[in-house]
Amino acid sequence: MRHLALLLLGAVCFLLPANAQGLAIAPILIDAPAEGGATSLSVSSSLDQDVTVQVRVFDWTQADGEDLLEPAKGLRFAPEIFTLRPGTSQVIRMSVPDTDGAGAWRIIIDELPSASRAQEISAAQLSIRLRYVLAMFAGAPAAPETLIARMEPDAVALRNPGPGWLRLHNLSLQTEAGGVVPSGAGIVYLLPGSEMNLLRQDGERASILNYSVGGASYSALLSPER
Repeated sequence: MRHLALLLLGAVCFLLPANAQGLAIAPILIDAPAEGGATSLSVSSSLDQDVTVQVRVFDWTQADGEDLLEPAKGLRFAPEIFTLRPGTSQVIRMSVPDTDGAGAWRIIIDELPSASRAQEISAAQLSIRLRYVLAMFAGAPAAPETLIARMEPDAVALRNPGPGWLRLHNLSLQTEAGGVVPSGAGIVYLLPGSEMNLLRQDGERASILNYSVGGASYSALLSPER
């Protein structure tokens, strides 16, 4: 299994939310049927010039706190590459395999440089390309309260005991003195049975992890170091 590198050589690649200026993508979190079948997403352009778009889909697992991506097996989708004119949209239709509710995929959408634009860019200039990374799940999410948080010497270990997936945001540590320290982690996905670490500053004595799931806020007591 290979680890997909999201940075491309010879270009500056920005990872953007799916509603960033330029392309609009909906939905940003995709549901797939647990028993297999059809699903879709749409890509629309508000740019003032044509843009060529490439779509790739990867099977998604996690190990040792890292996302591992492999080209999706048994999943079909189209189109893979297409051009959007200003103000137009394209539907990407997918047929996913039966995963018995355990499927997880990453969908990566890249804006590709046009031939005319490439000719305008000299060797001394940067080619800026935009990348959008989406999540797709075939099963239901886990209950937010099932998150397990544990103190480590230089990190907070987050574990999802499963069986569903977790999408966490607004993570912060509440110190024993009552202060709140944002984690700066952005959005964190935890697949069933996976564990990831949040780095913390030396000397921080935190007792509670605060986090949000959807529009609701939650807290988890931090268990002591092992």
